[in-house]
Amino acid sequence: MEEDTEYTKLPVEDRCVHKLWKARLHGYEECAKIFRRIDDEKSPEWNKFLGLVKKFVTDSNAVAQEKGLEAVLAYVENAAAAGKTVGEVMSGIVSKCIAAPKTKTKELAVQITLMYVEIEKHEAVQEELLKGTEAKNPKIVAACIATLTLALREFGPKVISVKPLVKKMPSFLEDRDKSVREEGKTMVVEIYRWIGAPLKQQLNTLKQVQITELETEFNNLKGEKVVPIRYLKSQKPKVTCVIDSGAGDVEGDEEEEDDAVAPDIDPYELLDPVDILSKLPKDFFEKVEAKKWQERKEAVEALEALCRNPKLESGDYGDVVRALKKIISKDSNVLVVALAGKCMAGLASGLKKRFQPYALACLPAILEKFREKKQNVVQALRDAADAIFLSTTIEAIMEDSLAALENKNPSVKAETAAFLARCFAQTPPPSLNKKLLKAYTGMLIKTLNEPDPTVRDNSAEAIGTASKLVGEKAISPFIADLDNLKMAKIKECSEKAVIVVKLPNVRKAAGDRPNTAPAKIESPSKSKENDNPVKSKKPNATAKKPTSKKTTTSSMTNLASKKSSAAKVQVEKNLTNEEIDDLAAQILPAEVLSGLTDSIWKTRLAAVEQLIQIVKEMETADVSTQVIVRTLAKKPGLKDTNFQVLKLRLETVKMLAENYNFSSTVAEYCVIDVTEKLGDAKNSIAAGETLIAIAEATSLESVANEVMGFAFNQKNPKVQQETLLWLAKAVEEFGLVINLKALMENIKKAVTATNPSVRTAAISLLGTLYVYVGKPLLMFFENEKPALKQQIDQECEKRIGESPPIPTRGSKGKKNKVDEDDDGDIEEKESVPQVDISDLIPRVDISSQLTESLLNELADKNWKVRNEGLQKINTLLTEARSIKGSIGELPQGLALRLVDSNSKIAQSTLGVCQTLATAIGSPAKQHIRTLFPGFLQCLGDSKTWIRTAAIACMNTWGDQCGYKEFFDGEMIGDALKSGSPTLRSELWNWLAQKLPLITVKQIPKEELTVCLPYLFSNLEDRNSDVRKNAQEAVLGYMIHLSYDTMARASEKLKPGSKSVVLAALEKARPNLPVKPLPKKQAPENTSQPKTVKSGGAVKAGKTAIKTKAGNGSKPNSARKKDDDADTSPLLATNNLKHQRVIDEQKMKVLKWNFTTPREEFVELLKELMTTANVNKTLMSNMFHSDFRYHLKAIESLTEDLADNSKALVCNLDLILKWLTLRFFDTNPSVLLKGLDYLQTVFNILIEDQYHMLENEAASFIPYLLTKIGDSKDTVRNGVRALFKQIALVFPVSKLFSYVMEGIKSKNARQRTECLDQLGSLIENYGVSVCQPNASVALKEVAKQIADRDNSVRNAALNCIVQAYFLEGERVYKLIGQISEKDQSLLDERIKRAAKNRPTKSASSARIVVPPTAVTNHVSDDGEPDFDEEDEEPFEQEPEPVHDPVPAQQIRPKVSGPFGLDLEWLEKIESSAPVKVRNPKLIELSLSDLNEPVKLLNPTATQIIPISPPKLLVPKSAVLSSLTSQIEKDDTLDREILAMASNDLQVAFQALSKVDGILKSHQANLLQTKEDKFIGAANMQLKILQNYPLHSGIPDVSKCFRNTFMVILSFYNSGILGKNVSALQLKELVDQLISLLAENKLDQLNDVDAYNRVINTIVVKVIDCSNHTTIICVLIKLLHGCAQSNALPKYEELVMKCLWKIVKIMPSWAADLDYDPILREVHYFLKDYPTTWWKKRRSDTALRTVKTVLHSMTRVKGNAILNHMSLITNKDESELYSYLIRLVATLKPDDTNTQSRASSKSATVGRTQKHLSKLTHQQLSEIFKKIGSKHHTQEGLAQLYDFKLQYPEADIYVQPFLLKSHQFFQDYIEQGLRDIDQARKSQTPILQTNNQYATGISDISGVPRSLAEEKTMMDPMSRLERLRNLEAQCKPPPDQSNQT
Repeated sequence: MEEDTEYTKLPVEDRCVHKLWKARLHGYEECAKIFRRIDDEKSPEWNKFLGLVKKFVTDSNAVAQEKGLEAVLAYVENAAAAGKTVGEVMSGIVSKCIAAPKTKTKELAVQITLMYVEIEKHEAVQEELLKGTEAKNPKIVAACIATLTLALREFGPKVISVKPLVKKMPSFLEDRDKSVREEGKTMVVEIYRWIGAPLKQQLNTLKQVQITELETEFNNLKGEKVVPIRYLKSQKPKVTCVIDSGAGDVEGDEEEEDDAVAPDIDPYELLDPVDILSKLPKDFFEKVEAKKWQERKEAVEALEALCRNPKLESGDYGDVVRALKKIISKDSNVLVVALAGKCMAGLASGLKKRFQPYALACLPAILEKFREKKQNVVQALRDAADAIFLSTTIEAIMEDSLAALENKNPSVKAETAAFLARCFAQTPPPSLNKKLLKAYTGMLIKTLNEPDPTVRDNSAEAIGTASKLVGEKAISPFIADLDNLKMAKIKECSEKAVIVVKLPNVRKAAGDRPNTAPAKIESPSKSKENDNPVKSKKPNATAKKPTSKKTTTSSMTNLASKKSSAAKVQVEKNLTNEEIDDLAAQILPAEVLSGLTDSIWKTRLAAVEQLIQIVKEMETADVSTQVIVRTLAKKPGLKDTNFQVLKLRLETVKMLAENYNFSSTVAEYCVIDVTEKLGDAKNSIAAGETLIAIAEATSLESVANEVMGFAFNQKNPKVQQETLLWLAKAVEEFGLVINLKALMENIKKAVTATNPSVRTAAISLLGTLYVYVGKPLLMFFENEKPALKQQIDQECEKRIGESPPIPTRGSKGKKNKVDEDDDGDIEEKESVPQVDISDLIPRVDISSQLTESLLNELADKNWKVRNEGLQKINTLLTEARSIKGSIGELPQGLALRLVDSNSKIAQSTLGVCQTLATAIGSPAKQHIRTLFPGFLQCLGDSKTWIRTAAIACMNTWGDQCGYKEFFDGEMIGDALKSGSPTLRSELWNWLAQKLPLITVKQIPKEELTVCLPYLFSNLEDRNSDVRKNAQEAVLGYMIHLSYDTMARASEKLKPGSKSVVLAALEKARPNLPVKPLPKKQAPENTSQPKTVKSGGAVKAGKTAIKTKAGNGSKPNSARKKDDDADTSPLLATNNLKHQRVIDEQKMKVLKWNFTTPREEFVELLKELMTTANVNKTLMSNMFHSDFRYHLKAIESLTEDLADNSKALVCNLDLILKWLTLRFFDTNPSVLLKGLDYLQTVFNILIEDQYHMLENEAASFIPYLLTKIGDSKDTVRNGVRALFKQIALVFPVSKLFSYVMEGIKSKNARQRTECLDQLGSLIENYGVSVCQPNASVALKEVAKQIADRDNSVRNAALNCIVQAYFLEGERVYKLIGQISEKDQSLLDERIKRAAKNRPTKSASSARIVVPPTAVTNHVSDDGEPDFDEEDEEPFEQEPEPVHDPVPAQQIRPKVSGPFGLDLEWLEKIESSAPVKVRNPKLIELSLSDLNEPVKLLNPTATQIIPISPPKLLVPKSAVLSSLTSQIEKDDTLDREILAMASNDLQVAFQALSKVDGILKSHQANLLQTKEDKFIGAANMQLKILQNYPLHSGIPDVSKCFRNTFMVILSFYNSGILGKNVSALQLKELVDQLISLLAENKLDQLNDVDAYNRVINTIVVKVIDCSNHTTIICVLIKLLHGCAQSNALPKYEELVMKCLWKIVKIMPSWAADLDYDPILREVHYFLKDYPTTWWKKRRSDTALRTVKTVLHSMTRVKGNAILNHMSLITNKDESELYSYLIRLVATLKPDDTNTQSRASSKSATVGRTQKHLSKLTHQQLSEIFKKIGSKHHTQEGLAQLYDFKLQYPEADIYVQPFLLKSHQFFQDYIEQGLRDIDQARKSQTPILQTNNQYATGISDISGVPRSLAEEKTMMDPMSRLERLRNLEAQCKPPPDQSNQT
């Protein structure tokens, strides 16, 4: 007994751990009593037992254990700290109690487990129980499963996670212990109760017997609603509250309780995703495209089996979806279509929201396919559409759904309406807002009247479902006009409709309704008024019932009266003049009407006074302002000449605007006239006040647009000045409620006006706008002159610090007629003052400059190239400043460089990214997902400067785009998870700085919650910096997530970690903002001032505002927009083009691709134009059925071009698409007019250096090609001209691809024209233009040689001939094998063309630029003086350069049968060893070399030098030389490109290198690169002129000097200048002459030296260019001078150049191609005939051109008339008649003498044209030598020299060749090429030694030519001479046979 009583004296804690079980039993019982007595759950008493309770459950004595469990249960039920014990207690329960032998012990263990769940420790409990299921004891396993099942039954799957249970199911059901299997089976059935059918998918792995058993159990379950029967502790107060509040209505509250606690389970989340993409058959995509339907069906069936998985893994399903969409759209087999529909439904269901990217692309195809009649197909499509809708929203599908409802097929309409009904049932009510509801109901009401009953029924069902969803009162305004039968049908459908989505607020609103007014009795407008108390509860709570009733009644009366008046304004239309007269006669006396138009001013004055009196006496409702104003405006109207009458008229209009209904329709009749009177000195004030009153009656925005538009379309500066001052005043009074973008163009005109008062007023207006907009306003004027910019800056500086004044005026619709505006309108108007200046900034589209080569540079292996690419992009961004968001693949390229191994490049990339964000602005957020991971990686770099750059870059992106996107996609979480300590430290530091500054709720909490585990773990990190910065970041997270959320998240941590985290949370908690709520309420507090700013609406009127759900001013405002549309610009300047491109790429809109235009394409274009704010009047003309309206539209567009070129570029794709529709019209006048318009458009684009986008070309060029084969010549000519222009704005390689498609046409004429175009492109741009490569393209062209149409054959032959002229014999390899007949045709054509071909290179081909494209930039500095010193170099003749070798020797042409492939031979020869047959030099005296060789018979035969030594080149040497040559070419290309660099240092180095090449013997490397070189030089000259020359930058003058010297070296080379194209040559000459004429270099030191150099260059250019090309260029420049009124000095210098040419033209006669010269003269005389010049002070230009004609006529005589082949219509100019007069007036002697002289000069050293008999013998001997075995090379050399001596020798050589075999002919041609290449390689060496030439006689005794003298000191020439001597001294054995 002593022992028993002794332990009772011990403290309870000691008893509980006593060694005697009875003592412990006593202690447990005592604890249970204590636990039930403690009232405070947070009492310190609880903490004493924290470490003991775990021992209660593991007591070794069964009796004591039972009592211990009772004590633990009491502890868990009542102690707040019980949650801390869950881990240890549950572990003990699982191991010792849950499977104990005693029943009560097991029951207590289960109760404790469930109690832990109730106190929200369910995760830890579930974790311990799942661990118990892995125990070896099957009893423990079964008990744990049973407990989990019980917890799931009581708490539901929201508390007990089902996903881990589902994973364990198979192991439970297959356990060897029966009790485990039974409990597992019970668990599966319980899970099925909650999840349902989706669980069956997880049972596929079980045995069939088990599945059958389970299905039997599933079938036994009743279909009752499953709800939890037990709740978490945190849920209990809510449930209690609901029950207590339900005293009045028990049933209703029970339902509410069910809804409140019913779990929202998504079984989808419980399933594991399946990766089906990897399981697709390898040949899936091939089979899907197979021709046999069985194969297609097999492929789709395989996919359908995979799509049955309920949850699919994320991945790129784009290709699969596209394949299915194609099947649904185009497959003819219904079985395959049905299967594809099932697959689509499976994909959408398995991906759910992740299917969203593909949803909008698939839905139109599905809706269109509803026309199918097979029910199995329709049902599959329905399922697919329904599944797709779950991944998108009702707003997103609106466009496609409405388009389907307009389909002509009734089945499509019916199914679409039914689909919408199902969508409405699944849409949350807030998503179906008024805007969407209006759009949907409007279209469904149309289909409600369809003749098809199914369409009507389904439409009624859709409207009924929408009605049930949003409520009858919300939808009634949109269906108010329906008749009773239709309304009844809709009401019936509404009652039957089942809304799937929950409507939580419906019953609550219904419960509140009795406190307001019943909806069923009153009208819809009244019922809407009653929503206000629900929305704003404070007024309702404080107001008494009688007062509120009275207010309601009066307000309703007011509403009713004002509704009628408002309706009049809304439906007010433009009355006819007759109607106005009739109405005026009814309300005004006859004497007033006659007096208003009387000629006596006093009578008019009296009439106006009487009119005012009559109006004042009338009732307000009876006054028709339109009648009064239009009567008042009748002539003289508001243009009255008497200032008193005018003032009274203005005051009358003002009175009407202030006191009566004054619509925008009325305003149109008076605003312009009133604006005109702003310039009236006496009535200016009255006019301004009248405009203010009109603006207040309608809207300031519409009035301001109209006033500004008129003011700057007329020329009176006073009106413009007063308009600007009026607008500044109006902005101060109304606030900034105008659209700045619309006015900015006119404001820009104003600040640059010539009148100083207008400029001053405009600058004053900018100062006012600056107060509202701030510094971004100045961005619009950055390109203005410095002086003007300074004035604007000074004005804005005066207003710095000013806050916008509170508006004192507002639109009358808000002041007095608040009921006319619904809630949406007010929100819209209130948002106007918040100007987004980024939308107004003009942005540059740089997508065309981001070429593939530039992006390839970013990925180059050489870091220097990568760095250079980054610098180019940085320069591009810096120059553009503000760019559009279309930057292509640039972000991906930059992302790779952010992680570059070279740290300097990574730093440079960060700088580029920072610039990119600033340049794009907020649209850059779309690229954050691409670039932000790279920023984060840079943030973890070991180098401080990279981390600093990364932080600066991230801050810039955040400032520009917001920080929300940074947290998307767990990018920050991933960085924190795997990042280095440096990265984590820096990132936490950045987050600590930024998170507190970011607005709460801007970042989704889910994204922040992802980072919490990393935050908690880093609070204990080993790295001190990481710990410190993570601690600082806690506050930012706490501001966004709250302390409670973060504390709950820490519950999952281990106890040690949890204490650290909680300590950190407690430390940061005091720093939380005390009252974050006022920040959220701030917008509400400031809403009243905003309301005042935009209209001054009274608080009491808010109820009325919100009650008008669309019946108020919506129609009125829409009508106003329609009225204002006529005065808006035809094309608006906007940035929507980029979005249209994106939409088309993402298949959101139809791709512009059709054979004939269908209705949907027309509708699509209409929608796009409407979105782009195209003028509505213009649109109505463009889409009118009458072609005359199309002509009118084209005329309007043509007139608009001059003033609206920016808008043209913004809407170019829309204009081109519309014109493609016109190509399919049958009316020729529209087509011709459209082509003329297009030519003007492309001229403007060429001037602006616009680059045509790919989508613009794809939607236009293929359709333009269809018209190139038109039967009318005028159409074809127009299209040809267009193609020449397109080549200047679109890459010719891509243009070539489009034209290649044209040769597949069935139209022979089209094929012919396309082949001609291909030939022209090859001729102008070389074979490199061929796509995809020259071989493929030319093979396709060669196929056309066999065409049955003769014109096609000829065109194909001509095309290949052009390629032959460029590539020579290589063309035969490119075209491949063709038939013998085609080969013979081609050979014949090549021979014929070679004879007739003019001697010009391919690169010198001319591209004719239209005259309007020629512009001369004239400076504003006035006429510079042109002193005599500058003139002299033009007058002096340059030193003659005696060219010793004919043109053919300088640069042998790759033409004719003996054309040489020089480039190939050069590459082989460059590094090849030379094997020379050494003569015996010992026997000869070297002195003999300087003596002439005397032949035995010098006159009999002429010794022709033999060929150079033959080259023996190993194969490896050839390959290595080729490789090195290609590298050289690439290096040279880069150097030429660098010449045009913006970096002067880079450009200077490149110029020096190229100059070195030109002065060396390697100048021939620049052959074929002449145009690139001159283009780069031109670009550098332009760049240099943009620098401020007065600042004295030394690099600029240095670069000018080097540029001039390299151009001079280029033309000094002799041959290169002749290959420059007309386009580049024209630009070069233009720039050089402009530098002289405009004295641009006057500010440089030693300007005279620069002028002399430029003069020398111009003279050199004239002498060394292709003679035909330079004459054409100068005539074009003279043409441009006349056109643009260039400086007189510029024109004079151009004429001097022509005068110089006139002097030397006789010596050029043989080389000139007269046809193009005459064509240019024709254009000149066509545009500026003699009659035009007679009106000008000087006609020197005309006389200069006529002098050129005179000189050519003297040379050619009558033959000049045969050179007009390029002129299509000779009658268009006076050229032909003038030439006839010239020919008639010239004496025959003049022409003969001239022609003889020219002939003589052209054939110096040649024999007569007819070869003598001796010459024929000489040819025979040469061919005998060639045929002999030992003298072949000698014969070939002699033949080569013979052909040089007689250029026309082909005619005589041909008979000798025809007699021989083809192999022999080929052998001769190859030998001649070898000789030509060898001679050519010696030319530079020969030229370097010309200074040592001496006068040596020829071997024949004739004095030597200059060329021979130059070569005497050259070693190669000496070697050649030795061989000649050897040949003469040792005649061959068979010489006697050859004589």
